[in-house]
Amino acid sequence: MTLEELSKLDYQAAMDMLLAYSVDIKRYDKELEGMEKEIALWTSRVALAEGKGLADLATGARAQAASLESKREALKSERRGLEMDAQRLKDALPGLKARQRSIDPDRLQAELSMLTGEALDPGKSKLERELDSLDPAKTQAEDPLAALKKKMGL
Repeated sequence: MTLEELSKLDYQAAMDMLLAYSVDIKRYDKELEGMEKEIALWTSRVALAEGKGLADLATGARAQAASLESKREALKSERRGLEMDAQRLKDALPGLKARQRSIDPDRLQAELSMLTGEALDPGKSKLERELDSLDPAKTQAEDPLAALKKKMGL
């Protein structure tokens, strides 16, 4: 798995791919376990044929064991490749999760304008803000002395 392939994934796709890699690794483990048993069987057949003096059978059994060992090494190599890809995915997961949580400023602005009603009628909301700023009862920038006189009834 290359960095370019990793950059194209989203978090859920990466999790699915990691699951698939884990399943494949377990399948390879099972195949390797079975292959180990077969190699042990053919190795014991080689020893049995040599013990009985049957050189032709021993040679055939040795060839079969060697063939199985080469297949086993190929499987181990593929399994290592899958493990490396799975590790890269595990390392990339926090970054993918963080990228998923990032805030889109345009979307946030659109949501805010919908909530305030500005998106439906931008002129009306602007006019309401201007009217509110002109209303002395609503302004907070009122003179503190005038506010105290008003409070005391003067």
